[in-house]
Amino acid sequence: MTRQYSTVASNSAKRLLRRLVDKATCPQEYRTAMTKLGCQLGNAMLNVIGTSGQSAYLVATAEDADFLAQGVLQALEPRLASVGFSCIWNERKSLYGLQSLDVAPILKQYKEPVGKVDYLIVVKSIISDSCVVRTNLQNLIQTLQPREILIAAPVIHARAEASLRQVFPQDISDKFHFFYFAEDDERTASGEVLPGIGGMVFERLGFSGQASRYIPEIVQERRRSIVKRRKTKAS
Repeated sequence: MTRQYSTVASNSAKRLLRRLVDKATCPQEYRTAMTKLGCQLGNAMLNVIGTSGQSAYLVATAEDADFLAQGVLQALEPRLASVGFSCIWNERKSLYGLQSLDVAPILKQYKEPVGKVDYLIVVKSIISDSCVVRTNLQNLIQTLQPREILIAAPVIHARAEASLRQVFPQDISDKFHFFYFAEDDERTASGEVLPGIGGMVFERLGFSGQASRYIPEIVQERRRSIVKRRKTKAS
């Protein structure tokens, strides 16, 4: 098992990654670590995006929305002209019981109104075989037509980037920029990356029940804000 750190992995990011892996880390500490890692990923992306009049659209899965994605938004929103947000609920499945044929159909989606988008940003707590990221990119890429595509996660598997590039035509994959702090090269038979992020993120965050029924607080807050703005304009 080999872990390689990227050039954007600060000492703080490395400490936070170790906190994720530690099974003794309680859900509240795990949530805080994910939010801080998201903020650091957002700051790393700003070095590529810049801040002058740029627009971005952030896409996250439901389990990553309140913490990892929230941290990214904390870094981006004060600096960019506009940042839209979409939350996607995926259901991961293996066709014919084969991990190599995993799919992640979208069960439902919260999608904010969108205009011109310079940067499409897809964040995930960990990218193993790129199945979920691939699905969520394919869902938005044609309608948004971004100039660049930023794909970010605290941890990725060593083959994840190549796997994702292979399923898109070159004119799309040439837009990809990957941001991560650690690259791991070991996966269990069930597909879990080791040491990864210390297990299944939904469980490590302290949630019970089905992820498909979880409504992130950030979705509720942003939906209320949009409704309030519409009412203000109408009055």
